[in-house]
Formats: sequence, C-alpha cells, structure tokens
Amino acid sequence: MLKFDVRSNATFFQAQLTNLQKKHLPKATMNAANRLGAVIHTILRKEMEESFDRPTPHTVKGLDWRRATLARPLVQIWLKEDPNKGTPPADYLRPQIEGGKRRRKRFEVALIQRGLMSPVAYAVPGRQAPLDAYGNVPGPFIVRMLSDLQAFGEGGYRANRKGERRGVKKTNYFFVPRPGSHLTPGVYWRLPNRMLGVVFLFVSSTRYTKRFDFYGTADRTYQRYANRFMTEALAAIIRTDNR
Repeated sequence: MLKFDVRSNATFFQAQLTNLQKKHLPKATMNAANRLGAVIHTILRKEMEESFDRPTPHTVKGLDWRRATLARPLVQIWLKEDPNKGTPPADYLRPQIEGGKRRRKRFEVALIQRGLMSPVAYAVPGRQAPLDAYGNVPGPFIVRMLSDLQAFGEGGYRANRKGERRGVKKTNYFFVPRPGSHLTPGVYWRLPNRMLGVVFLFVSSTRYTKRFDFYGTADRTYQRYANRFMTEALAAIIRTDNR
C-alpha cells in the first residue's frame, strides 16, 4: 500500500506563514492531499494500461484509493485483495510490480488438491485453450474442466455431469495424463474424431520481471506535484476567506 502525507510540506511552510495562513493550513493540507491522491491514482491506472496487454476492467478497477480527512490528511493507494470477487488483483499484480513467482490461481489449487498437478507446478494456457478478449481462459470453461476432472469433489462432479448417458464412449471432455504417459504433463481436451487439444501445460516455474512501476511512478508524481498543490490549496482557501 502507498501512503502519501503532505504534512511534511506543510511543516516546511509553517515558519513563513501568517496567522491567517496558519488558520487555514489544516483544510489546505487535506485539499492538497486529495488532489494529489486523485492525480497519482489516475497516472497509476494509465501506467497499468500501458504496461499490460489488454488489462481487464477487474484489473484496472483493482487499484483503489482513500481520501484524506481533516483528522487524517493521509492518502492511501492500494491494490484490492478481496477474495470474494474472483482472484484479487493484488495476487497477480504484485509479481509484476516486485518480480518473482506469482501466487497460484484457484483452479491450480484445486488441481493440486485433487492430486492432478504437482505442488511445485503452475498451469499455463496451451495451444487449444480458448481465450477471451483480454487473453484469459474464460471462467465457465475452467469450471467445466474442473467438473470433468472431479476437482470439485465427488458431489460437485456428479452435479455437473448429470444427464450423461451410460455406455456411450465419451468425447469432448478433459483429462490429465497418468504418470509415465508419453504426453507432456497438463490438461488435455479429448475432442471428436480422436483429436486431442492441449488446454493447460504444467510448468515448474512462472517467474515475472518487473513490468508495472507502481512505487516509482507514484513517488515521482508526488515529488512533482506535492509542493505546488499545497501552495495552490492554501492560496485558494485564503482567497475565499477574504471574500
């Protein structure tokens, strides 16, 4: 989380202020902080859109900020971590900011718990994986895949496969090759006409380099605008008071 406090700038001005200016300093500090927070938030979102290929609205909206108040002239900017609305943006953006390995996605955890994927492996889209407009495998497709692989547990598996005819050779379903198979470890899609599609491949590592300069961009923006916004906020309040 980023935190920006313009009170350090206010302290610098204290010795040079008149009594009238000191009277309005708290409100000016709050106004300057909120103006600065809005600018940093906008620039960070623009930086995000330029750093990534077609980021989803969920990703872009994952950057949030909290306004300053008179009692707390502190602006906070952070990446959302709410797990109840899909994969939290903080989970997959943090490696893009700091580098290193990403956290596992929910379906990867389900595959590991089912014993279908190694605990040290990650799943990356294969050649036949369908991708949406943002380059991601759609959620409903992953749900169906987990159903075929019984990765929801036996009850969930039966509920999702209700109506399947017995005695009919199955096609158009997903499977993971058994150990020792000639197939590369991953999730395969058995299609009609004996065709196989590679949906996900299991790899040992997914290391990311730093792509999104989250902290650097925010700090440069703060250094550029903080003093100016503080001066302008104080002048604006004094002009209003004089009227």
